[in-house]
Amino acid sequence: MSIRQLQGCLVLLAFFGHFNEAAKTVNEELSNIIGELWKLDNNRLNPGTDYKISLQGRAGFIPKGSNVAVDHASSPLFSHVNEDKLKSITTYARFMKLLDNYERSTGVAEKVTTDEIAENNAFLDAILETAVMKKAHQYLVKKGKSNSELRLFKTQLYNMWFRLYHRERNGG
Repeated sequence: MSIRQLQGCLVLLAFFGHFNEAAKTVNEELSNIIGELWKLDNNRLNPGTDYKISLQGRAGFIPKGSNVAVDHASSPLFSHVNEDKLKSITTYARFMKLLDNYERSTGVAEKVTTDEIAENNAFLDAILETAVMKKAHQYLVKKGKSNSELRLFKTQLYNMWFRLYHRERNGG
């Protein structure tokens, strides 16, 4: 190996070493914020007490025009859920109201009603009152990924989570 090749290798090693350190810093930062958000979640249900799950197989793809998925699991995913506790927590209660708002089949146009829009906004209002979302908002503002104005953050979330998009099995 010539001196020139060796120098080139050293430059590449230094570059990738710096890149690896930068990635490590980002990963550490993300890990820290996720840990903070986890600690702030006082609405979390307790596994084994509030719910029990039974991991098994997986559900298949839902064909166009169908509302039926082929489920390869022999038992339900949740063997127990404390529904009274779930319904007593505002964020969960408002989330559950969203569950019938969607067309499960691909290739079938969504029809969004004014009631569904109101449910979307009620859910966002509820989560934005939580310590988790307040901290997430602060973090995103600090990173320049969101506006500091709460109204604009809510619009950002609405667009990410509820704005309609085209979907087909082949990536359309």
